[in-house]
Amino acid sequence: MVKKQWYCQKCGVKNHLPFEEEYNLVCSKCSTALELKFDHKINWSEFPYNVNGVLRYADIIPVTKESLKEVCDPSHPEFISPVESKNIAKLLGVESFHFIVPIFGPSGTFKDTEAAVAIAKCLDWGINKELSWHSTGNTARAYREYAIKAKLKSHSYFPLSCLSKLRGVEDNNQNEFIAINRPFQEISALAKAESKQNNFFHIAPLVWKIEGKATIAYTIYENLPQTNVIVQTIAGGYGLLGLELGIKRLKALGLKNKDEYRYEAFQIEGADTFARLLPLKRDIFETDLALPINPFEPTLQSTNPLSTYNLVRRVIVETESNIASVKESDVLTARKFFDEECKTLGINISFDDEKSPYISWAGLLDAKNEGRLRKTDRIAFIITGSYKRVGNTPIIDKIID
Repeated sequence: MVKKQWYCQKCGVKNHLPFEEEYNLVCSKCSTALELKFDHKINWSEFPYNVNGVLRYADIIPVTKESLKEVCDPSHPEFISPVESKNIAKLLGVESFHFIVPIFGPSGTFKDTEAAVAIAKCLDWGINKELSWHSTGNTARAYREYAIKAKLKSHSYFPLSCLSKLRGVEDNNQNEFIAINRPFQEISALAKAESKQNNFFHIAPLVWKIEGKATIAYTIYENLPQTNVIVQTIAGGYGLLGLELGIKRLKALGLKNKDEYRYEAFQIEGADTFARLLPLKRDIFETDLALPINPFEPTLQSTNPLSTYNLVRRVIVETESNIASVKESDVLTARKFFDEECKTLGINISFDDEKSPYISWAGLLDAKNEGRLRKTDRIAFIITGSYKRVGNTPIIDKIID
């Protein structure tokens, strides 16, 4: 078993951190960001052969295995093995194409990897307050499922306009839904203010949101070590930052040797803060945010670029990657083939419930037409979507107007 420790470059190794220090991952003595270090390199053969999903990578996640076991359901692992599409590889003119499908956890969304680690970490910390978070729907759905498994009480704040994202969840009087009937830009501040007033523990730290997303990089490179292109639709950039964290950790562990890889990331036109601003090579301001009144996909509205923009920019520059805008009309035109291929391969995603992966598909076709794809590309395409949601919308415990 690999030993993992937090490390401060100025103060040295730190084994047992006070809560505030670990929550923010900043050294309390010198304010230097803490890094996770390992005592030796390992091989993929050392991971448990009969365990899948987030729990498979417990030894290289900064959460105790005991807490992860408490929140993860082995019968519903967050992701399955990559699924190859020779048809898409041929159409794009690339060497190979695989779907990465992290939508098999309890919430049925790609946010389950994040939720598993964040909620397990709350168990590690022994949080004795009720939890809360704000979300456009998918994150709330995922965090709530893992909170129920962990026997924790929670409060999910979300825009009333995104109620359909919660269709089919089970009612649970220990884990309430609070809808906010206000413009999206106001959701974060309102949720945090009410959480503080009620003495909830509001989960929002960047470092812990991306830890769970790093596991997607682990499953990509364990199964497809030759991958040199990772494709994902992004909003606030957490997914891309998590992938980059995961790749750097794999290199530190000796589990990834080749440096050649890039991201082809996509945003829908009208909610494309990164794609619009990165070419301008300047900082971001609140007035730069693109938040449409009638969004094509509600879950892609995000104010997070205000805090993630420079981090994402650094990744894009260092890896010589791309973030591009995609037109709604192109998504609609490209949808049919993508839907049919996914269904043929047993990936039963739903356009009506989550349009995000369809945006990346249309964007890839644009990239092909613009000559950005190469014959030697080996693509891992992350399904940031959802299966078809059935059932009723849940009882809303409170509406804030």
